[in-house]
Amino acid sequence: MKCVHKTLSFCKRKNALLFLLLAVVTVSDLEGSTPADTIKPVKRYGLKIHQGFVLIHSRELRPIRNSYPTGLELDLAWQKVSQKAWESCLCYPKTGIALTIWDYDNPEVLGSGVTGMFYLEPVFGARHRISFSIRAAFGLSYQNKPYHETKNPNNLSYSTYVAFPLQLGGSMHIRLKPKWYLDITAVYNHFSNGGIQEPNKGINWPTAAVGVGYFLSRPDFKARVKKNWREDHPPETRLDVNVFLAYKEPVSKLYLFSPGLEVKWSRQIARINAITVGAEWMYDNGDRFEMEEAGLSESPHKAGIAIGHEFLLGDFLFSQQFGYYFYKPFKDGQVVYQRYGLVHRTTPWLSLGIGLKAHGHVADFLDFRVGYTF
Repeated sequence: MKCVHKTLSFCKRKNALLFLLLAVVTVSDLEGSTPADTIKPVKRYGLKIHQGFVLIHSRELRPIRNSYPTGLELDLAWQKVSQKAWESCLCYPKTGIALTIWDYDNPEVLGSGVTGMFYLEPVFGARHRISFSIRAAFGLSYQNKPYHETKNPNNLSYSTYVAFPLQLGGSMHIRLKPKWYLDITAVYNHFSNGGIQEPNKGINWPTAAVGVGYFLSRPDFKARVKKNWREDHPPETRLDVNVFLAYKEPVSKLYLFSPGLEVKWSRQIARINAITVGAEWMYDNGDRFEMEEAGLSESPHKAGIAIGHEFLLGDFLFSQQFGYYFYKPFKDGQVVYQRYGLVHRTTPWLSLGIGLKAHGHVADFLDFRVGYTF
C-alpha cells in the first residue's frame, strides 16, 4: 500500500519520529530505579577521535576505494553500578547516546555526515585499573552527498540524506584518576537506508579510536560474589510472536509498507546468551511492485525459517539470525537472508523494537515491531 504522505521530507520525519519514540522508551529506563535496584546510574561524558578505512565489498563501490574516514565522537553514558545490574551479566553495563561527526575522506562522492546512536555496553573488570567493554549501537544518520543520476552517479553506497547506522566493537579503559579514563576502541561501523531507496550498497568502515571519559561522580564498583546464573533462576524459555511493518521506497516518492509476522522460540544457555529458532511470513509490497513493473503475476508472499543468537542485556535483547526462504515464488536469486534486531521488553510480555533484514551485504528493509511473549 502506498504512503499517504505527499512529500519525501515528511516521510523522513515520520521515520525519525518512530525512532525517537523507541529511543524515549529505551532511554526512559536509563536513570530509573526499582525497589530492588535503588542505586542510580552514574553519568559519564566521553570524547573520542576515530580513524578508519572504507571496506570495498562490491565492484560497484570502486569509486570510493582509498577512502579513510575520520570521526569526532561525543557521548553521554549512564554507568550502572547496582547489584541488579551486576547480576544481569556479572559485569557493570552502561547505556548511552553517542553523536559522531564523520568526514568520509571523499568529498566528491561520499561527502560527510553525522550519526546519532543509542548504545548498550557491558563493562567487564570495572573494579580494576584496566577494564574492557563490548558495545552494540543503532540510530539515525544524516549525510550530505546522496546518489544523484547526474550530480553524483558514483555514489552507490547511499541515496537518501537520512539512513540507519549500526556499530559493533570493543574498548579498553585505563583509569587515570578516580573520575578520568583513557579509552582505546576498535569498532565496525555500517550505515544504509534499510532498503528504503536504491542504490543502497551501504558503507562499511572499521575504525580505531582513542579518547577520554569523565564520570560526574566517582563510581562505586563493588566487589560482588559470582554465582552460577542457574542459582538465581532456571534457564529462561520464551515464545515470542512479533508483528512487524517494513518500509521501502522502490522509486522516488512511492512509499510502500509490508506487513509481516514472526514466531520465535528462545532458550537461554548462559547468563547473557540464548539460542533461537524461528519462522516468519511477509507480504512484500516491494516485490509486488517489481513484479508489476516486469509484467509478472507471481505471489509477493514469502516465508522463511531461521536460527540465531540473542544477547540478553537486562530488558534489552540484541538478536542475530541466519535464515532460508522455503517459500518465495518471486525468484530473484535471494534464498538466504540475515536478520538483526534490538528490542526493549517494556513488560515481561510486551516488547517494542526495530529489525533489519539483509541479503548478503545489501540491506533489504528496516522494520518496526511489536511482540508478545508467552
